[in-house]
This record gives sequence, C-alpha cells and structure tokens, in this order.
Amino acid sequence: MKKLSLHNKRIVAAVLVFHLLALVPLCSSCGTREFDKDVVKELDETVDAVMTASEIPGVVAGVWIPDEGNWQTARGEADIKTGRRIELEDKFRIGSITKSFTATVILQLVDEDKIGLGDTVEKYIEGVPNGSGISIRQLLNMTSGLFNFAEDEGFLKSFSEDPLMEITQEEKLDMAFRHEPYFPPGEGFHNSETNYVLLGMIIEKLTGGSVESEIDKRIAGPLKLDSTSLPTTPDMAGAYSHSYVYNKEAGEMVDYTRINPSVPWAGGGMVSNMFDLRKWVKSVATGELLSDAMHKEQLNWTDIPGGEEKNLKYGLGVYCVDGFIGDSGALFGYNSAAYYLPEEDAAFVTFTNETYLNSQEAALLFIAIVKILVPGKFENL
Repeated sequence: MKKLSLHNKRIVAAVLVFHLLALVPLCSSCGTREFDKDVVKELDETVDAVMTASEIPGVVAGVWIPDEGNWQTARGEADIKTGRRIELEDKFRIGSITKSFTATVILQLVDEDKIGLGDTVEKYIEGVPNGSGISIRQLLNMTSGLFNFAEDEGFLKSFSEDPLMEITQEEKLDMAFRHEPYFPPGEGFHNSETNYVLLGMIIEKLTGGSVESEIDKRIAGPLKLDSTSLPTTPDMAGAYSHSYVYNKEAGEMVDYTRINPSVPWAGGGMVSNMFDLRKWVKSVATGELLSDAMHKEQLNWTDIPGGEEKNLKYGLGVYCVDGFIGDSGALFGYNSAAYYLPEEDAAFVTFTNETYLNSQEAALLFIAIVKILVPGKFENL
C-alpha cells in the first residue's frame, strides 16, 4: 500500500484541527471475529505508512465492528530513551476528548435540575463578556464567541517553554477576556477552551466537588474506566506512553510527557487508554449516562461553517463527522481519536505519541483506517 502523502496529511490535519474495556485488555477474538488476513495486512501497512511519514515513535490503535471483525495493534516505542515497546494498555493524554466528559457532567446536572441549558453564564460566573447573553448550551456547543485563551500568543509561548507552568482558572479567563469576542453569542462557531474553563468552574460551584472528582464519581466509576482520570499532578500512574514534539531547529524529539494538567483542565487534561475510550465513545453516542432528553440534546448538532461538504457538525461536547460520533485530541506530542459509528455499532480508537505541533496524526490514522473498513465514508477527505 502506498504511503500517505504529505498533501493528504495536511488536508486531514487542517480539517480536524480546525474543527476538530474491560478491566483487562481484550483478546483479538473476543466479541467479534478477526478481519480477513488481507485486511489486517492493509491495516498494518497503513499504520506503518503513517508512522514513517510523520516519524512517529509509537502507535496504539483498535477497531471493533460486530459481525465483521476486530483488530488491535501496538507498534513502536513508548519511550525512545529506554526503548520500552508500546503496549495496548498504555495510557495517553487525550486532549479535547476530555470535553465530552465535562459536557456529560453538565448534562447530568441538568437532569438533576441543578442547572438549565438556557441559563446564562452570568447567573454562575460574573465578569464574562456578553455573559448575560451567553447560555450554558452555547458554552457547550462552541457558539459563545468567547476568545480561546489557548490562542493567546503569550500563553502559547509560556506553555511551550514550560509545560509545568502554574496558572489559575481565573488567570486563564483574564487572559481570554483581554481579547474581543469572535462574534456575538449564537452567531458563529469557534472552538474555544475558555468555554470549558467556565463549564469546569460551574461544575465545581454547583457540586462543591472538583471537576476531577465529579468525572471519577459520575463517569469513570460507573463505567469502570479504570485507566481514565483527570489527574491533579504532572505524573501518570501505571503504564503510559511518553509524548514527543519534533524540534525542527534542533533536529530532535523533545519529551513533553510531564505537563501541569490544570492548564488544559476541563477542556483537555484527561488521561485514558484504548480500551477505556472504546467503552466511553459508545457510552456517549448511546446516552448511557443521561436521560433520553439530555442524550437528544447532546446530539443536537450545530453546523460548522465550512464543514458542510465533510458532513462535520458539533453537539454538546462531541463531534459528528460523516456519521461518526466522537472527537480527536492533541496535547503537545499526544494525539488521539475516538469515534463510534452507530449504524454499525463500531468503535475506532487511535493514539500516536509524536506531533509536529500543528498536526493530528491520530486523526489522520483514524480516517485512513475508516477508508479501508467502511466504504463510502470520508470520500471528500
């Protein structure tokens, strides 16, 4: 199979950057049969091609399609310094996939009559630009117009130079609010980490607990996601992959494994592994932890400008891409993608442990895998 071209890599990266199980590992034949050996060969070659094209040290990927087959692979190294081989169970930082957890907690609070989707932000947090006109729904679906603090040049420089930097949630808001909103509430779409800082603060105000503990109590615990958490320290427990960012000027990989998780926090600070994300993405897509009404609200899609041709939409903390429900995440070297296709009861999870800062290697790999296994999908990519 031919290697993916740099041109195709950039197209996929641009699309997804712009917008976008068990207690023990599953065996290769548990639940569904293996794919035909020729299909497996093509999947393996695709992983090799992506790893070679982007100089990725390690990849973990898994696909589960009932009545058709399943496939999991762990290839390359989790730690280039020690040479430790990457494993299927290894944890990764999952970046923006965190948003689906935070959004689900908010929707549970709506189910509990502790907050309303139509409530204004001003009701809970003072000093937010346009706060009297921004609803909780608009924070969730990225239509608030609030400036994304992560796009502040000073922040980007500081966090890149010191991934262990200390910053409070209030300081992030101050940074964001120094910039003009992108548009009036409800009159556009822009992915903004500021929205999820506010949502995290609202969760803590309403529950009296931390976002970390609420996610654990309400989601990770009930679903038995034993490798999933929003950590409070830069270290990860158990087996995990390191992450690397290629420094072009120095011509070397820089290890970005240890970061302060309170910086990405409720919008991007979580840790998980392939088997947990397989369970989680199906739970989100099927509304397992929500009432029927809130599940319907979570999948009430907002059209994304420029995404029509690609059938790309956003709900409350989750994307729909050509029928696949889920999200991708990037946090320095960590890249992840987790999607569920309801019509096939199929789950797809991909991780890579290296990036060139502005690319989405795991999303690229996800799309390449889908093109092999689900004909007719992503034809415009």
